[in-house]
Amino acid sequence: LRLCREHGVKPNPARYPEKIPEFFIKFLTNEGDKVLDPFGGSNTTCYVAEKLGRRWMCFELREEYLRGSMFRFQAHQILKSGGV
Repeated sequence: LRLCREHGVKPNPARYPEKIPEFFIKFLTNEGDKVLDPFGGSNTTCYVAEKLGRRWMCFELREEYLRGSMFRFQAHQILKSGGV
């Protein structure tokens, strides 16, 4: 959220804990499977899917929500690569 504010991007207001999609992704898919999120929003589901080794795709009508969700993946990539 901080990065959204810093860059003037409106974040999706309907955020939820990562544990919710994590439970269903682990229960219903295997590593390498594809997860579809038809209401991308802040991309919590897709972020968790990526962390769990799943491929993913999402749809979102509001472009500003997708822009805001990019910060989530950039931070994850930085941490994953050991860049910080």
